[in-house]
Amino acid sequence: MAFKTILIAVDGSPGAQSAARIGGEMAEGHDAVVLLVHAAPLPSLSPGQPLSEETLAAMDETATVAFETAEGILAKLNVKAERIVLAGSAADVILSVAEDRGADLIVVGHRGYGAMKRFILGSVSSKLAHHARCALLLAPVPGD
Repeated sequence: MAFKTILIAVDGSPGAQSAARIGGEMAEGHDAVVLLVHAAPLPSLSPGQPLSEETLAAMDETATVAFETAEGILAKLNVKAERIVLAGSAADVILSVAEDRGADLIVVGHRGYGAMKRFILGSVSSKLAHHARCALLLAPVPGD
């Protein structure tokens, strides 16, 4: 099955690199639209408090590194992608972009947290599995 629109979640982590490799391999040679999506976490602020220049710069640098890492992986497969960065929780951003852009497949890295850590931290992949309206592929981190 060839997917027409593949969303790959990126954050610069080893899991995201695995997602980029697997998503890129699935897009390679199929004229698929590839969307690299980065969710910039919102810092805890009081209502009406502006973001500092330092916070904005750090958010931008994190997104740039995540995109460049994924694009380097995709370039080896001759796959081009569109960058999308939105502020918010990772799962919410991924689900929103997938819905808005009609993604056929979401590819995310899976960190392999145990049950207790997943309960405490929450799980992006778990939320996606329960709410995504398209196929979801959890890319394992090599060595996990």
